[in-house]
Amino acid sequence: MPIVLFRVDDRFVHGQILQGWLPSTRAQELFIANDALAQDDVQKMIMECAIPYNVKIVIDTVDEVARLLKTEEVSDIRRMVIVDTPVDALRLIRAGVRFGSLNLGNMSVSDAKKPITRSLALGEESIGAIREILKEGIGINVQSVPFEKPIDFCDLCDSYMLCSASQ
Repeated sequence: MPIVLFRVDDRFVHGQILQGWLPSTRAQELFIANDALAQDDVQKMIMECAIPYNVKIVIDTVDEVARLLKTEEVSDIRRMVIVDTPVDALRLIRAGVRFGSLNLGNMSVSDAKKPITRSLALGEESIGAIREILKEGIGINVQSVPFEKPIDFCDLCDSYMLCSASQ
């Protein structure tokens, strides 16, 4: 089950995914793992309607997406996985989902989050999850769209000392 992109993006399905990431990765399936979204039939329908007909979309809880990704026997399907926080990415890892690297795309700024880039803000819980993901040996990059050069998270955040636990 090749996961061609594992992305943190709190907007889930939007123009960067539809026009950039799906075509560039040639993903055939899109898994969105989010407990709240899995219960919101209206939002699920809107996202399902936006996805091209030739891409299968699965929107479900983190636990169910983990189960599906671990038990799926088809090994040549190209998959993209989207979660809205590093915490949910860590939950998938701890449930046994394996992938090569984590892409931090978009996480909105709020009072509890520190801006890292113009499209990425992190709170303490996300920083803790990122440290744990790095300990798992998974590389993390920051990249909004496929034509941008990916930036290694630890290079970007060295001044914040966010990666000191992994180095």
